[in-house]
Amino acid sequence: MQSKSTDPGVGKTIMVITAESGASKTDWIIDGKRFRTKGINCSVMSADDIASVVACLADGIGGMEGIRQENESRIQVYFYGAGLVTEDQKKKMAGILDGFFPGAEIKCDSDLLAAARALWGDSPGIVAILGTGSNSCSYNGSYITENVRPGGYVLGDEGGGAALGRMFLSDYIKDMVPSGLAERFREEYKLKYSDIVTSVYRSPNPAGFLASFAPFIIDSASGNEYSANLVKANLEAFVTRSLLRYRKEGGTLHAGVVGAVGTACRQWLADIGEKYDVDFCRFITSPIEALAEYHSRKNPIFASATK
Repeated sequence: MQSKSTDPGVGKTIMVITAESGASKTDWIIDGKRFRTKGINCSVMSADDIASVVACLADGIGGMEGIRQENESRIQVYFYGAGLVTEDQKKKMAGILDGFFPGAEIKCDSDLLAAARALWGDSPGIVAILGTGSNSCSYNGSYITENVRPGGYVLGDEGGGAALGRMFLSDYIKDMVPSGLAERFREEYKLKYSDIVTSVYRSPNPAGFLASFAPFIIDSASGNEYSANLVKANLEAFVTRSLLRYRKEGGTLHAGVVGAVGTACRQWLADIGEKYDVDFCRFITSPIEALAEYHSRKNPIFASATK
């Protein structure tokens, strides 16, 4: 994977920094090296909280000065993140990054466009994000043409880890989870009711908290009917309430999936897809590698996500 190229106009090396962020984690590729920090969601996090995450990246790579000065490189930063929906949010994120990469060319856009470019490149397709949250779109190979609003972890996010965790915890606090599974959950997480309520309603990242239980639920689903039904209901709600909205005519709907929850639930998605004539034909756990390759091909061009 190439992260540098030469700008023929100025004769300087171009260093490309690519980042893709969700509520739980942010993946970065800098000079061919991969790093991971906490998640960034611009719609719910303050500028100070976001800056503290980027500062952790700086500490992890031994400071930014070497990157800024190496070969007098021009730096291009392509940041894709959850919550980057409006132009104001994109400007906010770009301003924060500029504090760490002064003079760099910075472009910020949504994690949805990141998924589209990673899955389909310059080709059209349907995109499904199934990670901490969920999202979907129709992509024409250049920009997003249609997006069914995901609603976030309170109003929607069906299919994602936060929605699955919310379903489970809602049953758990009302003693509706089968006793054996509930006991395993208590032993593993040791959460009191007050811990759950505080984390959901007062923590800076409630979606990440809810989604943290998704691996437990999915792992238990192979031998537990309750968990299996919960996973299937969550995924089917995503298909019926979001993906099927992109079908304008008859025929099979071809969709690519990005996210750890989606890849972990591949067989369930295949079964549900057969029921609704949806072909889940591509799966990527994390889009960061494909995004870095995309920008290596496109460099230094960055297209806008929407029109």
